[in-house]
Amino acid sequence: MAIESRDIPAGLGAGVRALFLKTIETVPSHYDKLAMVLPSTKSEEKYAWLSSIPGMREFVDERQAYGLREYSFTIENKTWESTIEVERAALEDEQYGQIRLRVQTLAEAAGRHKDQMVLELIRDGFAGECYDGEAFFSDSHPTGDATQSNTGAAALSGAALQSAISQMAKLKDEQGRPLAVEADTLVVPPDLEWAALEILSSVLDPDGSTNAANPLRGRLDLIVSPHLTDTDNWFLFSTKRALKPLILQERTPVEFEALDAGSGSSDAFMRDRFYYGVRARYNAGYGLWQLAYGSNVTGG
Repeated sequence: MAIESRDIPAGLGAGVRALFLKTIETVPSHYDKLAMVLPSTKSEEKYAWLSSIPGMREFVDERQAYGLREYSFTIENKTWESTIEVERAALEDEQYGQIRLRVQTLAEAAGRHKDQMVLELIRDGFAGECYDGEAFFSDSHPTGDATQSNTGAAALSGAALQSAISQMAKLKDEQGRPLAVEADTLVVPPDLEWAALEILSSVLDPDGSTNAANPLRGRLDLIVSPHLTDTDNWFLFSTKRALKPLILQERTPVEFEALDAGSGSSDAFMRDRFYYGVRARYNAGYGLWQLAYGSNVTGG
């Protein structure tokens, strides 16, 4: 969508807004695969989590209600912004291409930010606390009268992946019944991208120890993120249930705002500059550790 000279000065905001919205819709994202996107109506939301959903039982005499455990987790909304300044002279000199690129870059930055927040939560999950007071990735999550683990320290390999998938599958609820968690997504930093691709796509055993077929071929989706800065750590997730391992809490979606001649801005008049920016309110937090596994190879 071109920015035309006839848009100067009064109608420019509408053209820039349309360009912004068109661009942000094309930005690829992963956050909604890994996180529940939940609406928020106030400055913070408190989540009283079910430690697990009870399994079915025979209806013999009367129902047995399964109540909430004494766990809660609060996520406070944060306000985010990004703004660009455009000299009116640049518009009058028909430098529309440069302005178009700046607006598109602004949209791309806004579109990638939720991914950044969710992936940084994963990166920090060996220390960041979840609803039960333990680190999100921990070997001591309380479950009934016992503890369970969703972490390890093995380097990425076919055998390590198989072991982690099995560990997730054996997790139990408060009554000791299997949760039947199925890992479906592997998340790695760029340093592990090629090793992960080989493990997930090789026809034969990716560890090279046998000539057997590779049982991991086509088993997992792969996400590679530069926000994972520990170069050897890797993560598994179960993402196809109604509940997901992480939370993206939305109070106000990304909004485009303009201060130009059309908006009656005093800055446009006094400083001969226009301003275009975005604003949103949201935050991310840890959800169900039972649907995630992290291998802390670096020990950080």
